Amino acid sequence: MWLRWVLSLSVVCLNGGTWNGKACECPPGFGGEKCQSKTEVCQNGGSWDGIKCVCTSLYQGPKCEEVVSSIEIKPPDTVFAEMKLSVTVTSVNYTDNLQNRFSPEFQNFNKLFTEQMDLVYADIREYEGVNITQLIRGSVVVKHDVLLKANFTPEYETVLKSATKKIEQKINNITNDQLMKDNNCTSILCFKENSTEVQNISIAHYDPGEECRRKAGKDFAKYFILAYKNQIPVCISPCEPGFNVSMNCNFGKCMVERSGPRCYCLTTDTEWYRGETCEFSTKKSLVYGLLGAAGAVILIVLVIILVFMFRSRREVKRQKSKVTQLYKWHGEDGEPVHGTFQNIGFDTCEDQAKSIDLDSIYSNFQPTLDHIDSNAKVKIQRPQVKITSL
Repeated sequence: MWLRWVLSLSVVCLNGGTWNGKACECPPGFGGEKCQSKTEVCQNGGSWDGIKCVCTSLYQGPKCEEVVSSIEIKPPDTVFAEMKLSVTVTSVNYTDNLQNRFSPEFQNFNKLFTEQMDLVYADIREYEGVNITQLIRGSVVVKHDVLLKANFTPEYETVLKSATKKIEQKINNITNDQLMKDNNCTSILCFKENSTEVQNISIAHYDPGEECRRKAGKDFAKYFILAYKNQIPVCISPCEPGFNVSMNCNFGKCMVERSGPRCYCLTTDTEWYRGETCEFSTKKSLVYGLLGAAGAVILIVLVIILVFMFRSRREVKRQKSKVTQLYKWHGEDGEPVHGTFQNIGFDTCEDQAKSIDLDSIYSNFQPTLDHIDSNAKVKIQRPQVKITSL
């Protein structure tokens, strides 16, 4: 105990591992003696064996992330039935030694009875043997079991039921044929007439459908069904190919989920697949071509818009330049401005023609003389008249 305590102090478990007194218990995703190594996180109850995830019987995949499409079930190779019968043997005298199963009397009678029953039922293929359960006084009342065996097939119950009817018919025929007349029966075993009784018939019951549902678990049991392949029962989901109930995912992969089987469509180098069962496909080259054409059209439209805007701006600047020239009022021969004017009606808004109506501009000019000196004398040179001779 003291040594274990000392060892626990000297061992350091890494990455969240804990020492349990013997070894490090590692959290998911880590392994090794000290939890020093990263491992895959196995899902759905899978375990890491150092190389790969070991999945439970219901899951598969690198991380046990997928539900299997079929579950292995193992029915028995053979199934059995048992008939409890009672016959009365009159050709053997009853003694108390017959109650002792180890006595010579019982052993001899058991051998004789078994050999005779083997002969009686020899032509019944399912017959396996007899087993004496009790011997009772009254001549010798033999209570025994008749054992039947059949290979497991989907019809095994029908086969065994048919065999039990044959057994009952055989033993009744034997006892009725050996009518006791003045104790003159010459057979090895003589039976009392109408004393044969079938007390019980039991057939071993095996339900592969029940095993299928049990192994599928409560979350997936409703998606798994029992089917037969080469007379062997198999537990399958609609994702298992090759059966009438199989789900055709075309160019996709069928997977069983808690909501039911579903098709996951594939994407290849040349095509995309879609649809509930991946029945539709779209070629990538077509999509890329349409996108390229659309991009080219958009680019051309943008270039046209930019050119139009550039030309429009140039036209606006040109018209504004004309208007600016109209605002300038010079005197004769470049003399200084004698007055000013204001345009009260001109609007520089662009119309559809991108031009300005100059007549409307001139009609709205209003000259003002606010800065003119009214007392200033204006000198006007008189015109000179020159007379020339004819």
